[in-house]
Amino acid sequence: MRRVKLPFATQNEGKIKESKRVLSQYGIEVVPIALDISEPDAGSIEHVTREKLRQVRGMGVDRAMVDDAGIFFAAYHQFPGVLSKRVFQGIGYRGVMKLLAGETRQAWFEGGIGLLWDGEEVFFSARTRGRLLESLPAGVTPDPGFPFDALFVPEGEHRTLAEMLPAERERFSYRVVALKELAEWLRRREGSGNS
Repeated sequence: MRRVKLPFATQNEGKIKESKRVLSQYGIEVVPIALDISEPDAGSIEHVTREKLRQVRGMGVDRAMVDDAGIFFAAYHQFPGVLSKRVFQGIGYRGVMKLLAGETRQAWFEGGIGLLWDGEEVFFSARTRGRLLESLPAGVTPDPGFPFDALFVPEGEHRTLAEMLPAERERFSYRVVALKELAEWLRRREGSGNS
C-alpha cells in the first residue's frame, strides 16, 4: 500500500499520539484536523461515531477518521458509556467510588472508530474487559484524556492502566485493536487499485 494520509478529527492529544504510533507501522500518516463536531449524548458508541462521520461528511470532507469511546460499569446497564467524560467531569473519582459502593467492579472500555473514505463509511470497534479498583489510590490525579485509566485493571493484570508504560498499555488497548482493523481495511482497499 502506498503511504496515505489520514485526517483524524480529534483534539485529544493522547488519542493522536496512540493513533500515529499504531498506524505509522502500516504506512498511514495520521494528520489531526480541527473540525467543529458536536458530541451526541445518547445512543451507543457506534451511533455516536456514525453521527460524527455524518457531520464530517456534511462539512465536505471525504476522508477522515473519528472516534468515540467510553467505560461501561457492569452494575449499570449501558452506563456511563457515551456519557463517560461528562459523568467523570460531574462526579469525579469520589463520585464513581460512591456510585459503585457495594456493586460489582466488573467493567469494560469500548471504543469505536469511524472511517470516511472516498464516500464509504466503515465502523471498527473493540473492547477491553477488566475491573475497577475497590478504593481510590492515594494522590490520584486524572489524566485529562483518560481519567478512568487510574481505576481500571485489565483482565489478567494486577496494575491499573495508568500504572503501565505506554507500550504495556497498548497490549490492552481497545483502540489499538480497532486501529489495526482500520489499517487492514485500508491496506485491502488501497491495495486493490481503488484510490
